[in-house]
Amino acid sequence: MKIEIRVTETLSRVIILDSSSVEEAIKTVEEMYFNEDIVLDYTDFKDDVVIEEVENN
Repeated sequence: MKIEIRVTETLSRVIILDSSSVEEAIKTVEEMYFNEDIVLDYTDFKDDVVIEEVENN
């Protein structure tokens, strides 16, 4: 019997920047992330692991 188990780790980093609005700050950080100016790695691991069975539909 084959059983699929998913392991999910959460990486997280807080970016602090000056901005005139939350929307502008989010857009700036999104651009930084997608331009790979922000790259999360093992140092951003926050001890959040979920191990669960994959539900087959």
